[in-house]
Amino acid sequence: MAMWVANSGIKSVKGFLPPCNLINSWKVNEPGNITVYLENSYRFNSDGMFQSYQTAEDELRVMGLVMFESIGESSPELEAVTFTTEDRSKSGTYSRARTGADPADLESWAEEKYVQWLDSMNDTYESFCGKSIKKLEDYRSCIPTDPHAYIASVEAPARGELLVTLADGKWQNNTYDTARIPGVDFVSGNMILKINKKAHSSEAVEKLTVKTENGKESSTGTREQWSQ
Repeated sequence: MAMWVANSGIKSVKGFLPPCNLINSWKVNEPGNITVYLENSYRFNSDGMFQSYQTAEDELRVMGLVMFESIGESSPELEAVTFTTEDRSKSGTYSRARTGADPADLESWAEEKYVQWLDSMNDTYESFCGKSIKKLEDYRSCIPTDPHAYIASVEAPARGELLVTLADGKWQNNTYDTARIPGVDFVSGNMILKINKKAHSSEAVEKLTVKTENGKESSTGTREQWSQ
């Protein structure tokens, strides 16, 4: 917490913008997992920044993300941050969603990156879709024209690299697959961003290639390209 306060250029948690200025206390439940307690006076969306379909869980999860963005790179051991009211009636957790994969085991590493991506999709779309995004089918039933919903496989041809294959489906020649932005381009950029928002830099994806099953379309995004 002291690192977050220092990085923010303030003297105490009361110097944070609302609702982070409602922080009362915090504790480490287990190594890498922090719970931050807010005053019960917390009210969702007091600044009007969230959408009508979103909930307090979304806002509290974003607060965890903000903390991660400040101290996560200097704290590779950080696993999850939970913001909750003192009475625990409202809470939200932002997590790295690690699986404990050995980076040298390319199959396990690729699976971890997929898990981190899916967890990031849940962060973004859980409230919009009205359900948790725990598997690809959950997302496909919510936005069937999104090419992300048709991921057939995720492989790691080399350390730091992913190869994603998209199955044929409703996404083709649809809302997110246009002449200006082909679906493979949309997925390659968005997927590397979502994974690397979760992963520590030492565990990040450096290159991500998306291709269709027939191999006629492909697109490659790099960490360098999407971190600019």
